Amino acid sequence: DIAIFIKPLRVLKWEQGYITTDVLLALDGTDKPEELLYVITSPPQYGQIEYVSSPGIPITSFSQMDVARQIVCYVHN
Repeated sequence: DIAIFIKPLRVLKWEQGYITTDVLLALDGTDKPEELLYVITSPPQYGQIEYVSSPGIPITSFSQMDVARQIVCYVHN
């Protein structure tokens, strides 16, 4: 069983917001967050999800460990 907890992330136009465990958290009871993978099947309408270390390059997937390490962000265009 997987439990997913989601809260809104508010980002002003032309700014970015970090996707943290306060915003997005999935748990499956195995204590292996690197194996929990999010796949973006429909990109955001007004921006993109990207790794902080690669600005301007949209990503199509990321792990719960990436979220915990605070290396994923949403950029509002």
